[in-house]
Amino acid sequence: MPAPLRSVAVVGGGLAGIAAARALQQAGVRVAVFDKGRSAGGRVATRRREALQFDHGAQFFTVRTPAFAAALRPLQDQGVVQRWHGPFRTLERGVVSGDPRPGAERWVGAPGMSALPRAFATGLTVVVGSRIDGLRRAAAPGGWLLAGIDVATGAALAHGPFDAVVVAIPTAQAHALLRTSGLAGPVADAAAARADALQPCLAALVAFAAPLADGDGAWFVTDDELAWAAHDGGKPGRSGGPVYVLHGAGAWSAQQFAQDLDGNAQALVAAFARCLGRSLPQVAHLEGHRWRCALAAEGELARACVVDADQRLALCGDGLVGGRVEGAWGSGLAAAEGLLAMR
Repeated sequence: MPAPLRSVAVVGGGLAGIAAARALQQAGVRVAVFDKGRSAGGRVATRRREALQFDHGAQFFTVRTPAFAAALRPLQDQGVVQRWHGPFRTLERGVVSGDPRPGAERWVGAPGMSALPRAFATGLTVVVGSRIDGLRRAAAPGGWLLAGIDVATGAALAHGPFDAVVVAIPTAQAHALLRTSGLAGPVADAAAARADALQPCLAALVAFAAPLADGDGAWFVTDDELAWAAHDGGKPGRSGGPVYVLHGAGAWSAQQFAQDLDGNAQALVAAFARCLGRSLPQVAHLEGHRWRCALAAEGELARACVVDADQRLALCGDGLVGGRVEGAWGSGLAAAEGLLAMR
């Protein structure tokens, strides 16, 4: 008979890690989530600059499964999750046309996208600013030990032992962690196979000095440089101000990733003007951001997660399931269910 599953470490505090941790904790398991960022949420994020705020990562999410809909219902009742009505358009080589998915429901966190993971993480033990660099199995009585670094101070950290580990970071980072830790098996194999599943994306966070004519909602853009433009200030619960988020196209982002961040942000604003075919208001605030693992590549695993019962090790995240917010949540839930099935 396997030993009881009493404690689990979750490496990664994005939505997949939070979903796994919630399900495990609700089943009576002691859980600790470790994330290298300043707050949990991963790319479901909001950046604030005095009176300005930008959803610089995930722009919205869809709700397609009954399980995700049920989890969101209390947040909808509280106003933490609201429907974004757009309007949504396509912008292809300067030509504006309609919504690429007419009738689709798109949802956002309010007052920012970060409200969604923050609400889901309520009641969880989340250790932020802690980068996990190594995993190893302890000697008898066994369990997993985690080695890491305090991001702020550089001090070495040690955590554990834990009965199981959920790796819920982008697949490229998971592959590096498992390889550095000398781990083999189905989880390591899956991380290696999907290491390139999430490609870079460059973002520009821009506030204009005046409103942009016909500038509400968002555009799905077909262009060599620009892939997305959104009036972030017009989402539910926002200020309504002329605040925009621009995302670069995949190939361009990869090519420009290491170049000057300010220059890349300026290039995205110029591409937005070029695609619209008109000049933009004066820029009042502009900054760039690099997402190293963001845009989903083609293909996905047949399973939402990978669980190694012998090692009590699981892999989950949107890198396995195509990059969607709901996919990340479902992947984390599946990882938790896989570990709980071993009890």
